[in-house]
Amino acid sequence: MKSIFAGITMCLLLFSLNTYSQGENVTVKDSINTFYDKLFEELEENYLHTKDIDWLGLKPYIKKKALKSKSFEESLKTTVQLFDTIKGNHLLLFSEKDWYKSTLGKQLSQEQFNQSLADAYENGKPFEAKVIDKKYGYVFIPGMLLKDATREELNKAAQEIYDAITKVDQSHNIKGWIIDLRLNIGGNSNVMLAGLYHLLGNGTTHLSLDIDKNVKILTSIYNGTLYKNHKINTAVKPNSKPKSQVPVALISGIMTNSAGEFVVLGFRGRKNTIVIGEESYGSTTANDLYELPYDTKAAITESYGTDRSAKFTKTIIPDIEVIKQHNFEDLTKDKNVIMAIKFIDSKQ
Repeated sequence: MKSIFAGITMCLLLFSLNTYSQGENVTVKDSINTFYDKLFEELEENYLHTKDIDWLGLKPYIKKKALKSKSFEESLKTTVQLFDTIKGNHLLLFSEKDWYKSTLGKQLSQEQFNQSLADAYENGKPFEAKVIDKKYGYVFIPGMLLKDATREELNKAAQEIYDAITKVDQSHNIKGWIIDLRLNIGGNSNVMLAGLYHLLGNGTTHLSLDIDKNVKILTSIYNGTLYKNHKINTAVKPNSKPKSQVPVALISGIMTNSAGEFVVLGFRGRKNTIVIGEESYGSTTANDLYELPYDTKAAITESYGTDRSAKFTKTIIPDIEVIKQHNFEDLTKDKNVIMAIKFIDSKQ
């Protein structure tokens, strides 16, 4: 089975042009010094746990080790030790050739998967919105890779999700919706939440807290526009009134991670809503992406992500637990979907 962490990384990565370049007169040591100076600058300024780190002592130690490398790319491997040392289990570094992460993240074993889940992941199950049994809406949202994430691209991706959902809703008498996040291993949660506006409705979706658990960012959505502290982030053009009271069952799983978890947080607290499935992977801290020298980028953890109640949990614990009973080949036999339909029917 292909590495889950590779998938998570790709879904978190948003590429853009870099202003740094390694000219002919720049030595490997010069490049390493320039890179690590900038990385430490961004970490010291933005990392959630920055006050707990002895940056003055750590920086020369890490740079000394990195400078022993024979190439710039080889020196980037030292960031793994850096991330481990500062307990940054959600920190990631991306280069043109590879990516680097802390070794502190949860390791998933083959025993935690059934064949259907493994096959769906291997085959790259795509986004879809459809109807089950002529009356239950079903939307599958995988992790999302967005290149050159301009406002236009973000809006377009969100609009495609929104349009697919409303098309199903307007062509059938839908009793309730199932939002399947089992293979959502990361990406841009803002796009996903804006795309789900028809089911989410208006109001606060989630919060970001600083190290002292004070609200740092309030994310909300009104009339299809998602705001971060009243600043527009992503938007869709609604074509109908949102159905914020319709029953919604979200399905989580062991691979539901980062942005996928933030989608659940966005719905948690909404009326007529339930979470079914397995405990999520556990990356409910919020990252932002920073441009670094020589076509590298770092995803730096800046805050705790919570639902609208401001209560932080490291993972998403489902209301109804369903373990290893996935059936993507026939959703009517999928225990998660069966329980979701039972919940929807109970609300009629």
